[in-house]
Amino acid sequence: MTDMSYGAADGARRSAGAAITARSLQWLLRLLPGIALLLFWQWSSGRLIKELYVSKPTAVVQRLYELFASGEIFPHLWVTGQELVLGYVIGVAGGVLGGYALGRSPRLARIFEPYVMAFYGVPKIALAPLFIIWFGIGMGSKIALASIMVFFLVFYNVFAGVRSVDREIVNLTLIMGANQRQLTYHVFLPAAAPFVMLGMRLAIPYSVIGVIVGEFTSSAQGLGLFIHEASSTYDPAGVFAGIVILLAFVTIANLLAGRLERRLLRWRSLSGTGPIDI
Repeated sequence: MTDMSYGAADGARRSAGAAITARSLQWLLRLLPGIALLLFWQWSSGRLIKELYVSKPTAVVQRLYELFASGEIFPHLWVTGQELVLGYVIGVAGGVLGGYALGRSPRLARIFEPYVMAFYGVPKIALAPLFIIWFGIGMGSKIALASIMVFFLVFYNVFAGVRSVDREIVNLTLIMGANQRQLTYHVFLPAAAPFVMLGMRLAIPYSVIGVIVGEFTSSAQGLGLFIHEASSTYDPAGVFAGIVILLAFVTIANLLAGRLERRLLRWRSLSGTGPIDI
């Protein structure tokens, strides 16, 4: 009996070690292309391309250190962070509510969908000067621009998700005595949840684009203003430092959205409807 328990414990340790090794290899495979790109960038800067144009990764790291050590970047980070969060939340909330309302009501969809499509076709970048006129050069114009860009992506995903619900399932649920609230929570929202999460993840980089374009156009503070000033003073290390910080924003937001998606959609894995490895 003791030998069997030792054998089971040894087998468990070996399985855990194999799992850790597999995860380490996965991370290594993910990091290899990035490491190769950085090494090539470091080597080619000053040899194939003038350093004035692309700087070097080491110079970018040094510039990042200087920015954070001196505290110069913190006011820009604070302003851009607030604009991103508020713009994203407002856009997601409006997209979910609007997409659900029009998805549930074919009559409203027939009336308002052409207007939504027409407005969706307008380049959002062209709205930046108009929003600055309306909301000023402060955070309001950047939040409005980011919200608009996020809204349409989430709206169309939620709209498609609600419209994709099988009508027979809805009728069956109604026959079983479900009211509209139960229908919403137990049929439409679970069916639309994958579309909502897809829209939310797709909207993350667009919220960044909206905020940065707004800050490029006119701003008192923000990462967009910092990048614009660095480019106008021929400081490529500063430009790349700002871009790296934006990449960090997007990466962290994607990780959080991924965790939320796994938490909300864990029923897909349990029911066997998750993605299939090929």
